[in-house]
Amino acid sequence: MKKLILTVLIAASGIAGAAAQAPADSLLSLEQCIDMALANNAAMKMAENNTAAARETRREAFTKYFPEISAAGFGFRTANYVLQYNALDLLKIELIKHGVMGGVQALQPIFMGGQIVNGNQLAKVGEAVAELQAKQSASEVRVTAEKYYWQLATLKATKGTLNSALTMLDTLDSQVAVAVDAGIVTNNELLKVRLQRNDFASKMVDLDNGIKLCRMVLSQYVGAPVNAPVDINAPVPDSVPEYPLDLRVDPAEALMQTNDYQLLVNQVKAAKLEKRMELGKNLPTVLGGAGWYYHNVLEQGHNFGALTLAINIPITGWWGGSHAMKKKDLQVKNARIMLDDGSEMLQINMQNKWDDLTAAHRKMQIAAEAIEQSAENLRLNQAFYDAGTATITDLLDAQTLNQQSRDKYVASYGDFKVAVAEYLSATGR
Repeated sequence: MKKLILTVLIAASGIAGAAAQAPADSLLSLEQCIDMALANNAAMKMAENNTAAARETRREAFTKYFPEISAAGFGFRTANYVLQYNALDLLKIELIKHGVMGGVQALQPIFMGGQIVNGNQLAKVGEAVAELQAKQSASEVRVTAEKYYWQLATLKATKGTLNSALTMLDTLDSQVAVAVDAGIVTNNELLKVRLQRNDFASKMVDLDNGIKLCRMVLSQYVGAPVNAPVDINAPVPDSVPEYPLDLRVDPAEALMQTNDYQLLVNQVKAAKLEKRMELGKNLPTVLGGAGWYYHNVLEQGHNFGALTLAINIPITGWWGGSHAMKKKDLQVKNARIMLDDGSEMLQINMQNKWDDLTAAHRKMQIAAEAIEQSAENLRLNQAFYDAGTATITDLLDAQTLNQQSRDKYVASYGDFKVAVAEYLSATGR
C-alpha cells in the first residue's frame, strides 16, 4: 500500500501545474490582450485626443500667415444734435443726429519679429511631443497589460499545482484510511493528512478569489466587460527559457531611439523657440492692409477704399523685455541640463532593467533546481516512510516543500516575463 502511495505522490508532483494550462480557443493570448488594451484602454484614447489637439494647434498656428479680415458696423441716433451752433440768434446750425458707418478691411502681417514663424515651429514641436507621448503611453499600456496577464497566469498555474496536491492528498487520505482500518497505522496519521488537506483547501479559496479579481482587473484594462471577465491561455513551460542575451543592447546606442530621450530633445527645441518668440515681442512689427468703408452721417452716403501700413516699434518694451529674454535663456540652459542629466538616468535605468532581467532569470533557474531537489526529498521521505523510519508528518512536509518549490518556479517565470517586457520598453523597443 505504501508503494502505491509513493507512486501517487511522484506522479502528482510530475504533473503539478499542468492541469489548468491546456490551451483553449476561447482563451486570450498575450498578444490579443495587448492588442485589446492598445485599442480600448483609456490612456490610449486620451493620448489620441491629445495628439489630435496638438495637430489642430499646428493648423491654427499656420493660419497666422494669412490676412486677418474683419468687418465692422456702427449706427447711432442721439436725443439732440451732436453739433449745435447759434450765431447771435440770427443763424442756428444743427448737425449730426443719426448716422451709419461701416467697413471691411484686411490686415496682412509683413514682419512680426519672427513670432509667426517661430510660433509655427513651436506648434510642430508640440505635435511631435504629443505623438511621442502617445508612443510612450502605448509602451506603458503594453507593459501594464503584460503585468496583469502574467499575474493572472501565475495564479492560474499555482491553482494547477494546488489542485494536483489536493488530488494527491485525497488519494493519500483514502490509502491511509484503509491502513487505519487494517491496524497498520494509527488514526493520528489520518488526522494529519486531513488537516493538511483542509489547509490546502483554504488556500484554494483565497486563490480563486485572487484569480477572479485579476480577471476583472485585466478585463477593465483591455476594455472587455467587467461583468463577463476575460480569461487567458498562458502555459508555463517545465524547462527554464534560455538566457536572452540577444536582447542585450548598449545603453548609449539604445538611448537615441527611446521616447523619453526624444521628449527631452524636444524640450530643448521648444525652449529655444520660446526664447526667439520672446525676442520677437520686442522687435518692430509691420502690417499692411486694405479696406472698403462706408459712412452716412450728414444725410449723404459716401464709400471709399484705403490702403494702410501699420508700424509698431516697442521702445519702452525693452525695459521689461530684456529681463524676459534673460529668463528664457535660463530656461534653455535648464532644458539642456535636463537633457544631459536625463540621458544619464535613462542609461542607468536601462542597465538596471537588464540587471533585473538577469536576476529574474537566475531566480527562475534556482527555483527549477529547487523542484528537482524537493522531488528527490519527497522520494527519499517516501522510502523512509515505507521502511518505517519516517512519519507521515515527514512525508507531508516533503510534499508541501515540493508544491511550494513549484509555486516559486511559476512566480519566478512570471517575474522573468515582466522583466523582459520592462527591459524592452526601457530600451525603446
